[in-house]
Amino acid sequence: MAVTTAVDPITLAVVHNALTTAAREMRDTIQRTSFAPVIYEDRDFACGLLDAEGATLAEAPGLTAFMGTLSPCWRRCLQTIDRNDLAPGDVIIVALPDYTGSHPADMALFSPIFHGDRIFGFAASKAHLIDVGAKDPYPVDSTDAFQEGLRLPPVKLYRRGVLNEEIGGIIRVNSRAPEVIWGDIHAQIASFRVGDRACQRLLDKYGFQTVTACIAEMYDHAERLARAAIRRMPAGTWSAEDHLDDNGVERGKPVPVKVSITIDPEAAEITFDYTGSAQQQVGPTNTPVIGTISISRMMGKILTSPESPANEGSFRPIKVIAPEGSVFDASSTAPTNLYGWPEMNAVEAIIHALGGVFPDKLPAGSGGDLCGVLRYGFYPDTGKIWYEANIEGVGQGASAWADGESAMVHISEACSRNLPVEIEETKDPVIVERYELIPDSGGAGRFRGGLGVRRDYRLQSAARVISVLERCTSPHWGVAGGKHGAPNYGVLESSIHGTVQIMKLPDTAMAEGDLISIRTGGGGGYGDPFEREPAAVMRDVLDGYVTEHAARTDYGVVIHEATQAVDDAATSAVRRETYA
Repeated sequence: MAVTTAVDPITLAVVHNALTTAAREMRDTIQRTSFAPVIYEDRDFACGLLDAEGATLAEAPGLTAFMGTLSPCWRRCLQTIDRNDLAPGDVIIVALPDYTGSHPADMALFSPIFHGDRIFGFAASKAHLIDVGAKDPYPVDSTDAFQEGLRLPPVKLYRRGVLNEEIGGIIRVNSRAPEVIWGDIHAQIASFRVGDRACQRLLDKYGFQTVTACIAEMYDHAERLARAAIRRMPAGTWSAEDHLDDNGVERGKPVPVKVSITIDPEAAEITFDYTGSAQQQVGPTNTPVIGTISISRMMGKILTSPESPANEGSFRPIKVIAPEGSVFDASSTAPTNLYGWPEMNAVEAIIHALGGVFPDKLPAGSGGDLCGVLRYGFYPDTGKIWYEANIEGVGQGASAWADGESAMVHISEACSRNLPVEIEETKDPVIVERYELIPDSGGAGRFRGGLGVRRDYRLQSAARVISVLERCTSPHWGVAGGKHGAPNYGVLESSIHGTVQIMKLPDTAMAEGDLISIRTGGGGGYGDPFEREPAAVMRDVLDGYVTEHAARTDYGVVIHEATQAVDDAATSAVRRETYA
C-alpha cells in the first residue's frame, strides 16, 4: 500500500482502535444472531476486515486457527473474481478446501466495502455450518473430497444486495439442517453490515487518504515489532516429530508430523518447514496449505509480538515451507474433513521443538486435542435433526514457573468455548450425568500439568455418535524431568456395542439409555516431581487433583492417614530412598 501521507500518532491510534473495534462488533453480531450452538456457544468461527488488496487489516478474537486463513482465502478468490465486477451489497461465498484452508463445512464469506466509488476493503468471515450434505454430518473416514459435502467455488450469493435464489437453493437443499445453516450464513452477512457501517464512519470522519495512510503505518509498525523480536532471538534450526494416532481409515497406523523452525536474526525471519511429514493420506487427516499458513502465522505471532493485535505486518517475517502432496499441502480433491488435527499436532511439535529455547514463552505438552464427540439424531415428530458437537477442555502443560491450567480449550481454538451443560440438556434429548476433573491426569512435576475432564452423556432417545478423539497414543510430554500427562480417550456403554473404548469412531448408531463418556488428557509436568513442595502436593490432594497414592508414588509425599497432613519424616525418607 504505497501511501505517503503523514499521520500523527493520535490519529493513528484512533484509526487502529476503530478498526479493531469494528472487527469485534462483527464477532458479537455473529455470536448474537447465529442459530447453531457450535457458533454462538463454541465460537467455531472467525471474522475481520481485509484491505483493498485482501491483506489482514483487523481481526476479532475468534477460532484461532481460522483467523489466519481469511486473507489467503480471499486473495485466492481474487484470482478468479473480476474486481471490476464487484459492487456494494455483493456477498461472495466459497466452500472449497484449497481456498478456505478447511473442510467444506467451514464456508467463507466476503463482502466489498466501498467508500464512494473506491473499494476500501472487505468484510470477511468463516464459520462452521453444522451440515453441508456430507456422507454423514462429520466424516472421520472419508476417502475423497466428494464425500465431505457441498463444494462451492467463489460465487456471488448476493449481487448488489439481491439474493441469488438459485445459489441459496443449492445450499439449503444440500443440508440436513437447512434452516440452521441458512440462519448462520445470514449471521455472517449481518456482521458485514456492522463492519461496513463502522468503516464508513471512520472514512467519513478522517478521509480515505488519511485512513489508508494510517493502515500502512499500522502494518509497518507491526512488522517492526515482529522483526525486532526476532533479532533478539538465537539463530538456529530446531525440529521435533510427532504423530497422529491414525488417518481415520487405516486404523492404528500412525501419521508422522515433523516441523523444523529456523530463526534467522540477521534477516529477521522465522521459517516453519513441514518437510518430513507424512504424504497426503487416504483418510481425511489432510490440511490444505492455507490452513498450514494460518497455524504458522499463529505460532509466529506468539513468539514475536503476542501483546499487540495482529495485522498483515505481523506476518511479513514469517515464512512457510510445506511440500506439495503432503498432509500439510493436500491436493484439491483430498479428503480434508479432519484438517485441524494435523494442525494441532504441528502446534504441539513446534512447542516441543522450541520449549528449551523459549522457556519463558512455551510450556510442556498439552492434551493436544479438542476431544470432539458429535451426537445427533432426528426428532420423530418432525423429522428434523438435532445436533451437538463439543469443543472440550484438556489439561495444559506446566511452565517453568506455574502449574498448567486445567480443562482449557487447545491453543489452536483458544478463543472458543466448550458447550454448557444447560444448553445441551435444554436443546437435545441428552442428560449430562457427570462433568468433572480427572484426578492424576496432569503430568507430575515441580510444576504440575493441568487436568483433563470427564463428561458423560446419557442418551434419552436413539441417536448416532461420531468421535474425533486424537492424541490417544502420542505422549503429552513433560519437560526437564516432568512426567507425561494422561492420554485422551472415550468410552461407550451401549446396549448395541457393549462397553468399548474409542478414539476416532465413524458414524455409529446408539440406543436410548446408552452412555457416551469423554475422558480428556492432561498436560505434561515441568521439572522433577520430587522438587515440588510437599505443601503444594497436599493442596492438590485436598482439592482432588492428585490422589494420595499418586502423591506418594509420583511426588514422594506421604499423607498421614489420621491427620490428613503431610508426614514430613516419611516424606523425607521416601525421597531419600528414591534418590539413593
